[in-house]
Amino acid sequence: MAPSKRQTKSVPKPPQIDPTKIPTPFTASSPRLRSFLDQLDPTKVYITHIDRHPPEYKKQIFTIPVILNAAIALLILWRTYSAGPTYLAILQTLFGYTSSATVDTLRTTKGEQVTILLRRVGMFALDFSLLYFLGVWPVTFFFEQPANPLSYRWNLGFRKEEVVVRVSRHWGSEDLMQGVKQGQENAFFKTRVLPAIDREFMKKTAYLMMGGSWDLDFQSMLDAHALVEMKAVELQDLDRFVLTHMEGHGWVVWQWEGETDVIESRRQKVVKFKTTLTEMGKESLFWRWTEIVEECRDKDGGFTAEGQRVVVKRVQDEFEKEGVDFEEVVKSVGGLE
Repeated sequence: MAPSKRQTKSVPKPPQIDPTKIPTPFTASSPRLRSFLDQLDPTKVYITHIDRHPPEYKKQIFTIPVILNAAIALLILWRTYSAGPTYLAILQTLFGYTSSATVDTLRTTKGEQVTILLRRVGMFALDFSLLYFLGVWPVTFFFEQPANPLSYRWNLGFRKEEVVVRVSRHWGSEDLMQGVKQGQENAFFKTRVLPAIDREFMKKTAYLMMGGSWDLDFQSMLDAHALVEMKAVELQDLDRFVLTHMEGHGWVVWQWEGETDVIESRRQKVVKFKTTLTEMGKESLFWRWTEIVEECRDKDGGFTAEGQRVVVKRVQDEFEKEGVDFEEVVKSVGGLE
């Protein structure tokens, strides 16, 4: 299955990028993503990640909208069948023909005429609401092009690892990357992007992530899997990325840290902290640091802000006794939480 070639705005080859001009936390996109980025709309903002929920769970979640949309479609078909003759009779009357909907103004009272009018207005209002507010659901679910939830599942099935591509709804790259405040300083970044990658929110499966600010781009999800099968990209190349297009720079990306990344980053810093002290011949300071941290952590009240300040003061005193600048060592390893 080759990725589709949808028509999007033509994007010229970006010029040589000066990374210092790309707003934090974004960086220039990797050439490995080029085949995927070519499928996207540069006016939109995208979020990609890998959905690793069990296939059976995904099936259960997907069954609910299938049943719901099928029920709505059947309701609309039944209403069309049952109300069709009534609307046809009213239409005939409008064209001047006599039908079952024609009101004899000579044989009916004004009260009866008002009652008939109100009944028909109510019928029009209910049927319009049914079509306008609910009718769009089964249409987009079953028939939206170039892809829809049903065609997506029909082609992909249910897998252990699925690429999820969310696309901004009612806002886009200009809102995020133009103006005085861009990137993480932008209001859209704080109110649209960060809530969408919140740790608790990311526990949801893909179909539950749609809302007022984000939709699922089913065609891009199919394209992504096609590119993975073609070995053009790897699954990991699309995990936890925010993608947006910036004038003068082309596509820029930000990969946020997952929970395992944070833990691993902290572990590596501790290892580097110990290695640095060992190379200085001061490995004993590392073990003294761990003793002080554990001692304060186990005290009543837990590791409070005040407790952390006490730890820092005690550790600094220990380091000073050995002629070592604690803050300089911590800075050299990138900081310690």
